[in-house]
Amino acid sequence: MKRKTKIILFIIAILVIVCIAAIAFMVTSDLKQEEKLGKEIDSLYALLNNYPLDYESLDKQLSTTITTDDYAKVEKAIKDYSGDFVKCMKQFDTLINDDTLINAVNVENIKEDGPDFTNTKKKLSEAKTSLDTILTNFSGYLTEEVALSYIKDIKLDEYYTDLYKQYALGDNLSEMESARDEIVKNLNDVKALIENEEETVDFLVKNKGSWEIENDQLAFYSESLNDQYNDIIAKIKEME
Repeated sequence: MKRKTKIILFIIAILVIVCIAAIAFMVTSDLKQEEKLGKEIDSLYALLNNYPLDYESLDKQLSTTITTDDYAKVEKAIKDYSGDFVKCMKQFDTLINDDTLINAVNVENIKEDGPDFTNTKKKLSEAKTSLDTILTNFSGYLTEEVALSYIKDIKLDEYYTDLYKQYALGDNLSEMESARDEIVKNLNDVKALIENEEETVDFLVKNKGSWEIENDQLAFYSESLNDQYNDIIAKIKEME
């Protein structure tokens, strides 16, 4: 009987050791997963904070998941959220690097597309429409409500939800709001630049019989019109 009891006690002891080892393994595994997640998100944010953005590296990192289980759900949600930000930035960079936008009122474009500026006016109008879309997206993007929408349909317990909030929202919501306001301000500045270019083009179209290109310089026949044109151009140069 005593021998049987010893065997039972021995089995219990083994089971306790196995349970402790299993718990230790799971805790260690969790810690490693969380460490991997932290390094991955820090690396991602380093890319996002380095402008101009390296889209090739970002696309590669955003398309992969290096953690598992609930950590992978958190990682994917953060990358989906960041990925939509990157899409907006791609649209913005494409817009501001468009040759028509950059060269709308230079002499070469005036010679090529003037005096009616059909192509330039079309391109500027399209650019302003695109910018309005980007502005709308950015205005709502860096908010708590939008950030949390990326985990709305994901089953996460409180710990992993808080982990997501930590990475997606940070410790200070006012910093997120300040970042959003700064981005929106810069986008509005670009919109104002486009509108001034439109004003310049409209002015040239309206007065197309009162100017010519002479020695690669725009020359008005009227000093008054020349002064008005220079005032418009000065506003554009202040914004560049």
